[in-house]
Amino acid sequence: MSELDVAIAIINWNTKDLLRECLESIYLAHPLVSYSIKVIDNHSDDGSQKMVLEEFPDVELVENAGNLGYSAAANQALRQSSAKYVFLLNSDTRVERETIDVLFEHGEHDEEIAIIGPMLLNTDGSTQITGRNFPRFVDASMHAFLGIFWHMNPWSVRYKMLDWDRSGDRLVDWVSGAAMFIKRDAVEEVDYFDENFFMYVEDLDLCYRLRNKGWQVLFTTEAKVVHHIGKSSEQSNTKMIVEFQKSMYRFYAKKYKESWRRFLKPLVVVGLFARTLMLITASNVQKIMAETRVKEEKET
Repeated sequence: MSELDVAIAIINWNTKDLLRECLESIYLAHPLVSYSIKVIDNHSDDGSQKMVLEEFPDVELVENAGNLGYSAAANQALRQSSAKYVFLLNSDTRVERETIDVLFEHGEHDEEIAIIGPMLLNTDGSTQITGRNFPRFVDASMHAFLGIFWHMNPWSVRYKMLDWDRSGDRLVDWVSGAAMFIKRDAVEEVDYFDENFFMYVEDLDLCYRLRNKGWQVLFTTEAKVVHHIGKSSEQSNTKMIVEFQKSMYRFYAKKYKESWRRFLKPLVVVGLFARTLMLITASNVQKIMAETRVKEEKET
């Protein structure tokens, strides 16, 4: 076993207050394993760096000269660490008690597990949908459009495993990168995250490559992390919608580069462009409706 059990790495971009909450939650969890904490800041301009230096002097701060995206920042943590495990966290997360120790115990129990995903909870305590199947071509195509308006369509149900109540541990295809407990030697074998993914789908891609090498991915309900979802990406919502579709195309191109489906890439581009317009329209409509509700409440 390495001298250090777990390296906790938090990737931050302009979420100072949430980052503070995340760091505080780790100390309050009182992990029994040996651990270190590192914040990788992607050039925030909200005072995040100063907050870390002044309030958490024991935390190592890496200040990037620009926003490198999730994959590159995650790889910094993985490549610079000597710990057996790296616990990657979004800055908009809060770690519950015993979570880190539980994840470590699971990793030690089964040598074939490369990644463990804890149960993710929304701010209100409801369950987020992490732990999914790899998207098959038809499922992904139907989910991409129907999932916007009809969440419980059969293809989305199969892809997102919506017929599973997530009440117990289970091997899954992939888990969310918002909270990902990683066996460092395993990801080194597949050359870490693919940095061509700036944001989104990099977690799916990593798990896919690990599974192709024989590694397993575990979802566990015994470890819990609260995820205030989308607090970084909502700062530039339209840009992030576009970035998500670009990442989906990159994954498609990689997955089917040796398949006859590579000839369908022009159709995929058209489909993703149409989905982008639909998502941006839906987002703008929701924003207008929310602003209208607020205005009406003030007037009454």
